[in-house]
Amino acid sequence: MQNNRKTLSYVQISRAVAILLVLIGHVNTEFYALNGFDWFNMGEWERTGGVDFFFIVTGFMIYYLYHKHIGNPKKASEFLQKRAIRILPLYWIFTLALGLMAYFVPVLGEHYSATDIMKSMFFLVNEPLIGSAWSLKHILFFYILFAGLIYRPRFFKPIVIVWVITTILFEIKILQFYDSFLFSFSSLEVLLGSVVAYIILHYNIRFSSLWLTLGCLGFLLIWMNNIYSLYAIHSPLFYCVFSILIMLGIAEKDKKPIKVPKLLSFLGDASYSIYIAHGPLLMLYIKVLDSAKTFLTINTSVMMTLVILLTTGSCSIVYLYIEKPISSALRQRLLHPKDVKSITSKLSSETGVMD
Repeated sequence: MQNNRKTLSYVQISRAVAILLVLIGHVNTEFYALNGFDWFNMGEWERTGGVDFFFIVTGFMIYYLYHKHIGNPKKASEFLQKRAIRILPLYWIFTLALGLMAYFVPVLGEHYSATDIMKSMFFLVNEPLIGSAWSLKHILFFYILFAGLIYRPRFFKPIVIVWVITTILFEIKILQFYDSFLFSFSSLEVLLGSVVAYIILHYNIRFSSLWLTLGCLGFLLIWMNNIYSLYAIHSPLFYCVFSILIMLGIAEKDKKPIKVPKLLSFLGDASYSIYIAHGPLLMLYIKVLDSAKTFLTINTSVMMTLVILLTTGSCSIVYLYIEKPISSALRQRLLHPKDVKSITSKLSSETGVMD
């Protein structure tokens, strides 16, 4: 059954939740490294599940928004242009800024050469200058796969199937002859998000509340296990499965439009800016507060909350005044040049100003 829903209210909330989980996890990791303090032993967890949920949400939204273009070769380059405009400018700005800051302010304890900066900007290193951006490789790889499906689905579907099987074989350790992010489970998670979107668009899923509840309980069980160190869980598989269940539940619930709280809606829109900018900004706030010896006079838990709020607020400013205007300008200039020319021509005729 084809579903032509346009609302993504719950999905918008999920974008905000996913990125905040990532931020909270990183804040705990940094505070634990600094003074051994964290919330619920979170600083010792390898992951909170936020990035896995983020992968699922990303894959879901890409398929949901662009599935109608599959089989239309003219839309493949447009898709890649839109994704590049969305992803690259902000990432490049923060990578360059972080590299230059480390060079001119050596007190920060880092130093990067021009080669380090360039390699990081073009994803030629395993550990980019912006730590959280390691996952961008997997998202960009998915974009390339999806662009292939848009361009020529009959040719690329078998390639995707072979890639999925190979990635699974790598994950279960049957294949180990070549270590590459191309066959990483993280890349597969993004694709699985698009599978969820396919299911939601073509079928009516019953018991949405059940799937949502099971997914949330699954996350809670993993977190309880991590808090009490019962079993060592290193694989993202469980987070992935429970993220899929959550996504199935919330996407099915989106059939009935709801009013999303403005704050959560805004944080969903700003999720990419938070994703890119939160690492450097939270480190900046931690270093500033630590150098001011604030940790000696304010409860550490309160300090962590303050860092989270300051970082989220600063990333929101990044979204409003850097990401959003740049993306809008580039989309207008590159994707709608005729509109720009007509507006420019009109202004020139009205004001007498030549281009």
